[in-house]
Amino acid sequence: MEAFKDFIFGESALAETSEVVFGLSQSRKYLMATLNNESLELNLYRIRKFALRNYFSVFFSSCFVGTRKPDPGIYRIALDMTQRSPSESLFIDDRVENIEGAKQAGMHAILCRNTTQLRRDLEELGLIADHVPAYP
Repeated sequence: MEAFKDFIFGESALAETSEVVFGLSQSRKYLMATLNNESLELNLYRIRKFALRNYFSVFFSSCFVGTRKPDPGIYRIALDMTQRSPSESLFIDDRVENIEGAKQAGMHAILCRNTTQLRRDLEELGLIADHVPAYP
């Protein structure tokens, strides 16, 4: 069990798209939140390891809220707790089924395939400029 845990924790890495997300956070224009399916121990480890509290205001993790993506309920919990309407919220994920769950909750959603596409989609929405500050 310990070897499995070490393997899973060792697989933790920032995605190449993190630069875009961290740049959005640094603009201070948006409430930034995460929504993920993780165990408590792994979730807390990643939050600490990558200093995610510096970039995200709130973490909606399955281990905290008792439901998982793509269940529309997890998106509604996030909307209710942040007091945001679906129409003013944007969900970004790399899995189609999670995008569909967000859309069922009425949120705007972007399927992230790579950094270039994500940046282009965010620019088209007017959410980022050509240059986004890099992750330190």
